[in-house]
Formats: sequence, structure tokens, C-alpha cells
Amino acid sequence: MMSIKRIFAYAAIYLLWGGAYLAVRVLVEVVPSFLAAGARYFLAALCLVPFIFLSRSQTPSLRQSWNAVWTGVLLLVAGYGVVFWAEKRLPSWMVAVLVSTTFLWTYLAECFVLRSFRFRRVMLVPLLAGSAGMPLVAGGALQRVGISLFPALAVLLGAFCWSAGSVSVKSIDMPRSTLHTVAIQLASSGILLLSLSAALGEWTEAPATARIIAWRPMTAMVYLVFGASLIGFGAFHWLLKHEPASMVATSSYVNPIVAMVLGIAAAHERSSLLQFAGAVAVLVSIIAVWFFQTPASGLEIMAIEQTPVP
Repeated sequence: MMSIKRIFAYAAIYLLWGGAYLAVRVLVEVVPSFLAAGARYFLAALCLVPFIFLSRSQTPSLRQSWNAVWTGVLLLVAGYGVVFWAEKRLPSWMVAVLVSTTFLWTYLAECFVLRSFRFRRVMLVPLLAGSAGMPLVAGGALQRVGISLFPALAVLLGAFCWSAGSVSVKSIDMPRSTLHTVAIQLASSGILLLSLSAALGEWTEAPATARIIAWRPMTAMVYLVFGASLIGFGAFHWLLKHEPASMVATSSYVNPIVAMVLGIAAAHERSSLLQFAGAVAVLVSIIAVWFFQTPASGLEIMAIEQTPVP
């Protein structure tokens, strides 16, 4: 039976990250993309500083710190930072579809790179069902819109980078404390994104302070810092220590559904029967993934992860 900690951790990455889609869209309407992403991560890292000083956790070695830095760049800069940029260039449904491939890349990596699992053909059914339902969930798969190839490829590459970062975290020497890992990754990614923003001239394009501190962008930033970054990203790393990376990656299927519900409820976006049909297809695929992929107990999960497949 799943523990309470696991339930809350999955709820965090499913629900809080799902709400991040709407928050990102609100924020980038006012603040330039990489500036918004960098500020989000850097502010979240600053919030962790007092807890690090109060923590009695073992200080990470130089190697562990470096591993946290480059995996953080894979996850937050290459993996998710591009989402901020793409939200201004692609329909939300297209971003959601491309990001949802995270689960596919992660599952294949666990099978053929980490060899934590044997590849099971039966998993193709939920994989294809989820991929087929995602465009309908996003509500725009049937719209005739012009799609720019470069942003689409960038988001797809970002999904691949997030998967690579997730799998790497499970297979290399990382800081023993989740707090240290999260802080280092947020800080390094925030600094890099802010530097990239400055190099691209976004700082000179930043709007007046009055627009930035308006209630909508400020609410979005607070949510992204505390909900999506501190709680959500912390839960993500905790889960990576206790669950298969592919199970954690199921959030890429759930998040767009949460985003759809929030869009209908909070942003008064239009809904359709096709969207709800897509949501059902995705939910069925997630249930199938949990049924086929989840061992009977947490002990079996750890045993599978630690025993190479012959």
C-alpha cells in the first residue's frame, strides 16, 4: 500500500505542476520568457538558504555539487526553461503534447540504459493511448494553426533533456540531502537563465515595475516559486529516491489535464466533448501504467531498481 508521503509527493507533482502551465502563461504575458524563468528559480533558491543553514545534513562534496549543477541545468534550463520561451510561440496544446513525451523517453531509458526494467510490449498500449489523447486534452489538435518547426523541436528536445536529467539523478553520486540538491539546482539554473536573459537583451525589454508587481503576474510568480518550485520540485526529487523515474514521469500526462481543468474554471477557457474524451483516454493510460509498471510494494520497487536485468 502506498504511504502517505508518496501520496502527497505525487499529488504535488501532479497538481502543483499542472497549475504551473496557467501560471507560466500569465507570467510570460508581462515578463520576458527567460527572465521570468530565471527569476523564478533564483528566488526559490534564496528561500531555501535559511533552511540550509539550519539543516544538519551532510555538506555535499565538490563532485556531488557539480553533479547537482549539471543535472539541474538539464532539468530546469534545457528541460523546462524552454517551456517559458515556447509559450509565446506555440499553442498550449502543442506544448502539452510535446512535453508529454517525457514519460516515453524516461521509460525507454530505464529499460535500455539503466536496465531497471524489461521492456514490456503491453506498455505500448497505455503509451499510445496517452499520446493520442493528449492533443484532445489540450483542446486544439483539430484547429488549423500555423506551427513553427523550430519551437516544436525545441520543446521536444526539452522533454528529452528532462528525461535525461531524471534518469541521471538516479544513477550518479548526488548530494545526500534533497534540500541541498534542490537548492543547488535551482540556484545554478536561475543564474544561468538570468545570464542568458541579459545576453539576449531581455532586461532592456522588461516592462515597467508597476506592470510586474500587478496582482496577476505577482500571484503567478508566488505560485511558481513556492508551489511549483519549492514544494513540487522538492517532491519530485524525493520521489526519484523512492520510485522508478518512469513512474515519476507520469506527471507529464496528468499535468495537462489539471491545466485544462484550471483553464476552464479559472480562466474561463472553452471546453468540448473532445477534450473530455481525451482526458478519459489519458486517465485510462495512466491507470494502465500504474497497473503494469508498479510492483506490489515499495520493497519490490527498491529490489528492482537495485538488481540489474540479466
